[in-house]
Amino acid sequence: MTTEADLAIVQTDLAALRKDVSSLLEHLKLSASNGAQTAASQLDGSARRTYGRVAAEGERSIKALGTQIEEQPVIALLIALGVGYFGGRLLSR
Repeated sequence: MTTEADLAIVQTDLAALRKDVSSLLEHLKLSASNGAQTAASQLDGSARRTYGRVAAEGERSIKALGTQIEEQPVIALLIALGVGYFGGRLLSR
């Protein structure tokens, strides 16, 4: 009879263990999901800030280039012709 009693205790312990493992896995799933959402949110914010900085820098560069072209139009034209010539030669190969 002790074997049957021990078997019943083991079965009860296994059922409790299954319940605990199931609860632990559910908790881990929720934690991983929340962690992924937090990381995605942080990446999104970082990407937006980086895009804003790059866009602002691009605008400043375009304004500086426009000013440079207005101040020295002949040099700008010669540079454009040179770049076009060499670009055409590279692409024709």
